[in-house]
Amino acid sequence: MKLKYWFYAIRFQTLLLSFSGITLSFLISKSRGFGDLITYILCLFTAIFLQILANFSNDYGDSIQGIDNNHRIGPKRIVQRGLISLLVMKRAINIFSILSFLSGIFLICQSLNTKDSFIFLIYFMGLLICIYSSIKYTIGPYPYGYMGMGDLFVLIFFGLVSVEGSYFLYTHIFSSEILLLSLSVGFLSLSVLNINNMRDIKNDYKNGKYTVAGILGLKYAKLYHIFSILISLFLGGGFIYLTYKSIYQWFFFMLSIPFFVQHLKKIFFMKNYNGFTLELKKLVLITFFYSMCIGIGSFIY
Repeated sequence: MKLKYWFYAIRFQTLLLSFSGITLSFLISKSRGFGDLITYILCLFTAIFLQILANFSNDYGDSIQGIDNNHRIGPKRIVQRGLISLLVMKRAINIFSILSFLSGIFLICQSLNTKDSFIFLIYFMGLLICIYSSIKYTIGPYPYGYMGMGDLFVLIFFGLVSVEGSYFLYTHIFSSEILLLSLSVGFLSLSVLNINNMRDIKNDYKNGKYTVAGILGLKYAKLYHIFSILISLFLGGGFIYLTYKSIYQWFFFMLSIPFFVQHLKKIFFMKNYNGFTLELKKLVLITFFYSMCIGIGSFIY
């Protein structure tokens, strides 16, 4: 039975966000004659370990901060329900901190030349920052997720780090057009978090968790959501424009547009807070589909 509880705590449906960015950059790099499978696998494991670490830390932190309570609309957390104790969850956080570090170190050593000490140091420090940030989103005296900074960190880690950071590990090249793609995926991941925050906007704000959605209020949080997705699509279109190879790139890109339109329509007219949960899951899947469309489109001439 405990295994089932850990499955819930991991929140498997959200792990597609990590898979999307890492796999997209790998597909783009392969289409350009780069990309090592071992590096990709290590990138994927590191990203997933970090996201699980963040999910566990969120479960732990929101519980001790009092955010997870009977007024929360979202799915009940494992620690809140007493299915896993705070002590056991804390041990799991420590374990995944170590797994993230080890996987990240193997990744850096596999991809980078240790003689290039500057780049190696940047990635090493970046790994430590990723681990620290995964934990401190809701844990500690000043959790940044409670100060309206969660969206920015998601944009950085699920966008810039996930796509541009892994692309460099595959190719050893920093790419300006990949930066556009990084921001595109980052804004979609930010939008997933925004749905989560809109769903629990009242309870979060009442208990001192000041998210961007809570600060803006539901009306403007919806506009913020729409704006974020439109910016993402604009950036994705900009990437295709700059790297244009064939009409098939635009074809695959356009395949995802109807899903975004339907999603935005539902968000705009959403009145039942419980409905945000389903749209959150849908947007994770749409983000994955969008990323794979752009990735696959890059192979077709």
